[in-house]
This record gives sequence, C-alpha cells and structure tokens, in this order.
Amino acid sequence: MKYFLFLVALVVLTSCSAQTSFKTFYTDNNQHADFSMGFNTSLVGSFFSDDDEEMKELIKKAKHTRIMVFSDNWEKTNSNFTKFIKRSGFDKLLKIRDNDDKISLFILEEKELIKEIIVQISTGDKLVLLGLKTNLTHDDLAKIFSDNHITFN
Repeated sequence: MKYFLFLVALVVLTSCSAQTSFKTFYTDNNQHADFSMGFNTSLVGSFFSDDDEEMKELIKKAKHTRIMVFSDNWEKTNSNFTKFIKRSGFDKLLKIRDNDDKISLFILEEKELIKEIIVQISTGDKLVLLGLKTNLTHDDLAKIFSDNHITFN
C-alpha cells in the first residue's frame, strides 16, 4: 500500500511540474487580444516559391501556429506571459532590445527536439506573441539562423 501511495504521489508531482504548451496561454488569454488566430502551418508553405525547398522542408517540421496581438492593457498580458514562461520550462534563446522595442525567442525542448518556439515582440504600446509547434532539431534551428545571416556574438 505504501508503494502504491508513493507511485501516486510521484505521478501527481511530475504532472504538476510538466512542461506546458503555448496553447494553454493562448486559450487563457486570447479573449483579451485585439487579434488572435491559430492555423495549421502547412498553409504557410504555399506562400514560398518553388525555389525555396529548404524552407519548405523546415516548415514540414512545424505543426501549428498561434498569433496574438495586444494593444489595450498589454502590460498585464506581458506580465502574465513572463510568469507563464518561468513556470512552464521554456528557455530564452535570444533577446534583442532597441529602446522600447524588444524581441525575445523562447524554446521548449523535449528529447533533443525543439517542440515549441515562441517569439515575443513588444513595442511601446503593443505586444505580439507568435507560438509555433515544431519538431526541429538544433541543427535545423542553426540552419535557419545561418541562412538568414544571423550570428551570435
């Protein structure tokens, strides 16, 4: 009986500390957004030219995209987003700041795969959040950055 209780407690504790997807944040906050939309990422592939095969291959590894735009009371949503990021296991990959404008990139990893990417863009009066469900490797992400001439110093 003690063994059974121990297993139940272990399952409950691990489920409480489980990583949370951006879908949770989207569901909880999209009613406050000025604009929100979710769509299958395969639709995005149709916007690339036939010559851009590498990007089309990477898009095949993405599943779903969610976009949220906030202007009214965006500071409160930004605060809620920061709390969400801290408790859900996302890692900050990069942050770019120029005066009041900020761009941050967060990733959620599972078994050596990048399962989710969130881009946070905030200006003086707006907040844009872009969530992407993926199955990217670190090499895929490095290729995206190198193909776009983005380097880290």
